[in-house]
Amino acid sequence: MGRVNTELTFDALAIRDTSTHNGDTVDNFDFQLKTIVIENSLDETVTFQCQASVHSDFSSSFDIGSTWDVTASTNTYQSCTTFFPYMRLQATCGTSPTSGSLTVHFVQFGA
Repeated sequence: MGRVNTELTFDALAIRDTSTHNGDTVDNFDFQLKTIVIENSLDETVTFQCQASVHSDFSSSFDIGSTWDVTASTNTYQSCTTFFPYMRLQATCGTSPTSGSLTVHFVQFGA
């Protein structure tokens, strides 16, 4: 097995609105496969969008693939084989949560 790295992109974020929240930028150099591990204890569904950029400040970014939903109080994962130097997630709730938090890890695998 190659190298494994884990990056925390949302750390127990207590979302209480319907705004879009940007996760921390993940440095993706030297990693080919990513598994996004989502721990959603919010009492509402969260919609995620993966974004990429060649710039660490995301001055020029774009969406990767389609959005996906994670229902309230659910732990799950999403795999990603797309490679870009920098990646991040956006999280949005359609209805404002009143309790819980959101934690998301990028687990990266490389040679």
